[in-house]
Amino acid sequence: MADQFDLIKKCILEFETEKIGDYVKKALKSGATPVEIIEKGIRPGAELAGEKFDKGEFYLPELVMAGEAIKQGISVLEPLLMKDEKGYKGTVITATVQGDLHDIGKDLVSVMLKGNGFKVIDLGVDVPPEKVVKAVKENDAKVVCLSILLTPAYEGLSATLKALKDSSLREKVKVVLGGAAVSPDTVKRYGADYYGHDANQAVEICNQILAK
Repeated sequence: MADQFDLIKKCILEFETEKIGDYVKKALKSGATPVEIIEKGIRPGAELAGEKFDKGEFYLPELVMAGEAIKQGISVLEPLLMKDEKGYKGTVITATVQGDLHDIGKDLVSVMLKGNGFKVIDLGVDVPPEKVVKAVKENDAKVVCLSILLTPAYEGLSATLKALKDSSLREKVKVVLGGAAVSPDTVKRYGADYYGHDANQAVEICNQILAK
């Protein structure tokens, strides 16, 4: 089984978009659960891709290609992670802020949240502040997870937090930040609530918030 997880990781790091789905299906047939495949194959592959980017071994095009492989693997698992709406722990909005087109981290957080029993409204990338506000209102969401990979997108982060405040929603939702451009200092500076170092921590934070 460990070999199959390694093959999934390899597909992410070598951008083998066409192969990863087959390896995910083989792991499922061998008895692995969707969450196990995410935890032992997809998440480690995504983290390694992120580390390579941080070290300058991957540039943005490689990171995007790794993200495409991750999406392909997740697409096989997603139908298996869906829950009956009555069984959801709560609703979480995920988005990459306006000015940033990268989705590798956001996609991983979204699928991990689904695998842990949350209803996830994934707004995509380069999301305008008003779209976040609309999604919070329409879905009565209590948590918004925002991804920022590039520092120029801080402007989009600031605008999103302001839009939530101007719409009288800021006190009703907790805002979790994650991504390569984010640190605990970013959370303090922009007035968000939590910093999620990785997808696992984002899930833990959402569990804490919605358990209150």
